[in-house]
Amino acid sequence: MRIQPLFNVFRRTRQISLAFLCAALVLLMALPALAKEDPTLADLSDSEIARIHAGEILVDVEQGDDINRGVIVGIIQNPINDVVPYVARCWEYAPWRDNISDTKLERRIDDDTIVCSGTANTPFPASDRDGHFRVLNHTTTVEGERAFVSLFEYIEGSGNLEDMYGYWVLTPYGENNEHTLLKHVLNVDLGSWIPSFLIRWATRRTLPATIWGIRKELKQPGDGRSEPLYWEDYDYRQ
Repeated sequence: MRIQPLFNVFRRTRQISLAFLCAALVLLMALPALAKEDPTLADLSDSEIARIHAGEILVDVEQGDDINRGVIVGIIQNPINDVVPYVARCWEYAPWRDNISDTKLERRIDDDTIVCSGTANTPFPASDRDGHFRVLNHTTTVEGERAFVSLFEYIEGSGNLEDMYGYWVLTPYGENNEHTLLKHVLNVDLGSWIPSFLIRWATRRTLPATIWGIRKELKQPGDGRSEPLYWEDYDYRQ
């Protein structure tokens, strides 16, 4: 007499457990897969600090078997409130990044995660590379310091790249936080063979242009970007 009620309870419990499991799997599948590399702050020697204080942009290039990695670090004289929008609005990269064109906002995944598309101008003999990129913009803590972080990752099959991922880290800098320290990391596999010297040359040329481009844009009067966009609670949906 008691077996059937117990069986019904077990069946209902199993159904509920399966429902929770399915919901958890759906949630995990919806989360952006942007954890290929954890962001870190710039680790600078005294001589490197002196160089960036003089306006130099530090460039480091590492060439692997498949992935080529470039890292740049530099100071932008403007406060972080002014710099964040240039990094966060990936669909507006084309006007100030001379090696990027046709940037577009494809869709929004959630408040902080978006999908942008664009084309990167690649040196001969390679053809230009294009694709869609998942981007997560957020304010977080990096190695104990508050920072704005933008993670990006190529969406497989969306263009003619093999792989691309990396991040931006922006932190307030200066005695009164009146400047911005920017670190940009780019890992890329173009999916075709290019001479090593050409990759190094292109990386050393194009990556610093990201900082030069922001510096140039912020020097232009009336660009409408100097309003107080408080980066701690900045609305990245703009």
